Amino acid sequence: MSWMSVARKDFIDSRRSKGLWALIGLYVALLALTVYVAPSDVSMTNVLRLLALVGIFIIPISALIIAYLAIAGERESGSIKFLLGLPNTRLDLVIGKFVGRSAVVAVGLALAFVIAAVEGSILLASVDIAVLAQFFLLFLFFAVTYIAIAVGLSAACASRSRAMASSVGVFFVFNVLWTVPAISPSRALRFLADDTLGVHLSAQIYEFVYLVSPPYAFQRAADLVFTDQQLYYFRVIGQNATVPFFLEKWFMLVILAAWLVVPLVLGYWRFERADLG
Repeated sequence: MSWMSVARKDFIDSRRSKGLWALIGLYVALLALTVYVAPSDVSMTNVLRLLALVGIFIIPISALIIAYLAIAGERESGSIKFLLGLPNTRLDLVIGKFVGRSAVVAVGLALAFVIAAVEGSILLASVDIAVLAQFFLLFLFFAVTYIAIAVGLSAACASRSRAMASSVGVFFVFNVLWTVPAISPSRALRFLADDTLGVHLSAQIYEFVYLVSPPYAFQRAADLVFTDQQLYYFRVIGQNATVPFFLEKWFMLVILAAWLVVPLVLGYWRFERADLG
């Protein structure tokens, strides 16, 4: 077997999970309901903008739930010894689990977007297929990023409880702590640098700290799709200020890619050295 076999088995097993079907149903219901309640004179692009605001909470929760037990659950149940004895390497297991869970999310989101497109063509003023397709790819990229984070954490944790606690911590940090200006990492860095050490950092650095968070990076990247009206507004610098490359919209894709790759690498590194008993 190989990582492809692991991914195929994981995808097939996931199809039997009622919880995963419920999450897919959530994607479909969220988009369908948003289109249904939207006024008839608005476009699908307006609906997608709203989805981009709500999705930074729905996607992380659902992706973390889907993937946080991908490997930790196998370790605690003992079935991981069977998977590694087929034979599969630990790298095959990490990659296969990531691909399998990502495929589940991709199918769910694709179904939701297709239904929303059909519904929107009937109920809304207009549907820009190009914008819809571009936003779907970005939304999927955002979701897969959180799948990678969850699988990386799952690979690094030896038990379900630790994997769950780690996933809850990730959501709290990026979706709660990062959004409260008074306690955000950007404000903490300002206090440490300016107030404590007397080191002056540029406003661009503080803005970048905000954008290190996957949800904010996603919203900034979404402005590549919504060219007529921006979605992300700078927190520290002026809206019309000239920005360095690391604050450009395209660089947000690099940040999301880093969040996709680094947790998987670190999770595998920890998993490779773990004693599975």
